[in-house]
Amino acid sequence: MATQQKITPDTWIKLGVYVAGGVAVAFGVKKVLDYFKPDRKREAGEGKQIETELQQSEKTEKQSYPDSVYSGWAASIATAVFGGGSDEAAIFDIFRKLKNNTDYLKLAKAWGSPKRQVYPDWFVFYSTGFKMNLPEVLRYDLDASEVKLINNILASKGIKYRI
Repeated sequence: MATQQKITPDTWIKLGVYVAGGVAVAFGVKKVLDYFKPDRKREAGEGKQIETELQQSEKTEKQSYPDSVYSGWAASIATAVFGGGSDEAAIFDIFRKLKNNTDYLKLAKAWGSPKRQVYPDWFVFYSTGFKMNLPEVLRYDLDASEVKLINNILASKGIKYRI
């Protein structure tokens, strides 16, 4: 008959330390690789593009609301998308309030310039998340008919941008 070897508490502690160290190293390697990825230059270019288009748009169309309103709307969209389920009505209401191209660009800038770090898996205790601009977030969360409805709202206002 084989005897079972008893595992000491020190062995469990060592195992825990090794696992935690491995997770920490993997997280650090991911951060370093993310820093050197080629998308960083493209993301910086997108931010400048939003700024450039916003400056051009402001010459012909004035923003309809104070900057704080656009920031509040961006936060509301984040809550509507990443809360415990999607609140499509809140998203549609925000897009109905936009009046021109400048308003759309101000909202996109308030969302993140050009992208915001998002954590779409709200039920997971910890997630590294990923970066998304406003159209990407909406396409991620909404189905095709809902995206089409937003695009129809934008078109009816004469706004040239689409999700």
